[in-house]
Amino acid sequence: MKYLKFEVGLIFFLIGCTSEKTSRDFPKTFSWVFEDSIQVAYMGELFLLDYDPKEELYLGRWNAQEEYVLFDESGQIKHTFKLSEDGPNTIGWVQGLNFLEESIAVMDQSKGLHYFSPSGVFQKKQEIPAGYFFINGLNFAAYPVSEELAYIRPERGESILNYPSMMQNVYASDILEVLNPTTGETRTTMPFPSNTVYSSGNFYNWTFPNILKHDNEWILWMLAEQKYFVYKEEQGEILLSKVVDLNLKDAIPMPGISMNQYNDWYEQYGNVIFGRIEQIYRREGDVVVIYTKGVSEEIANQYSRDNWEEWMAFLESIPLYAAIFDTHHELIQKDLLVPKGIRLSSVVNNNGAIIAQKNQEFFGVEEDVLTFYGLEIKRVRE
Repeated sequence: MKYLKFEVGLIFFLIGCTSEKTSRDFPKTFSWVFEDSIQVAYMGELFLLDYDPKEELYLGRWNAQEEYVLFDESGQIKHTFKLSEDGPNTIGWVQGLNFLEESIAVMDQSKGLHYFSPSGVFQKKQEIPAGYFFINGLNFAAYPVSEELAYIRPERGESILNYPSMMQNVYASDILEVLNPTTGETRTTMPFPSNTVYSSGNFYNWTFPNILKHDNEWILWMLAEQKYFVYKEEQGEILLSKVVDLNLKDAIPMPGISMNQYNDWYEQYGNVIFGRIEQIYRREGDVVVIYTKGVSEEIANQYSRDNWEEWMAFLESIPLYAAIFDTHHELIQKDLLVPKGIRLSSVVNNNGAIIAQKNQEFFGVEEDVLTFYGLEIKRVRE
């Protein structure tokens, strides 16, 4: 990765954030450090999806053009491609995508798992028992479990015809489906954790489960929970090992509604900006959890969802925080403010740096390159 001095504009912004009041409130034990940056000569907006530690390649997608871009640590673009829009290997709707088996795996809405080379050439297809569907996008396509493949459990059949019943099942069923690629047989694993808000019998929308795999450890976090759940992989099963509560006493909880009134949720609570876990990074020496505490309805009602630019600017103004845990998931520090002017990705590179993109709109600039920062969290000398 190319080492650069941190940009003057962002330095001034961070200095501005350390006003007398902020300095009193900002935790002193750890601090964000911008160690390096990557500049990619690409005319578009890239959303980072994954990182290949072996080849040291970043995978991003420009949603406006449905183009995938792979670039290296120096910012050099290695490949660009678009998925086929016709023919036998057409992808109708990408549900999840990640590096897998030295390929790029794509989970299609209804056509199974497709494998592509880094240059976008179709390689093979893995069938999944028919009749499945996903209601929400996934944060990955599939992960290996010994000789099998695990992916978020889809729905099947006509379950969607009775939505309350389907959601009650979602709130209690295993999270993952596991496929034997040789036999085509499937099973489920990763039991849904008990004693969550989803146990109340109320409707909390889809769970939007996010899963992170690190060696034999799997971490799960969900939309309405301000906790995360640690699982261990043992002989092909993924079993709950620990529940980690962020204990955000001042965070706004996601409101629930009677299951039979699920259609009324957005009408009643659409402007509730509730606290939630946004991202989790599992690094060699720690676990970093990014979260928001939410915003009161009174403040949220001052902004119009119909004005997209205004609404997005409001959402990006909501403070993000980090909590740092050790490798045993014991809290070290929380409420570490995330700097403004960046958009965090889900990616951590080989150096343990969290990759974030410079938000050009925040700084009021329009550049010919995209800038990605490598962020570290380091202990402040006392």
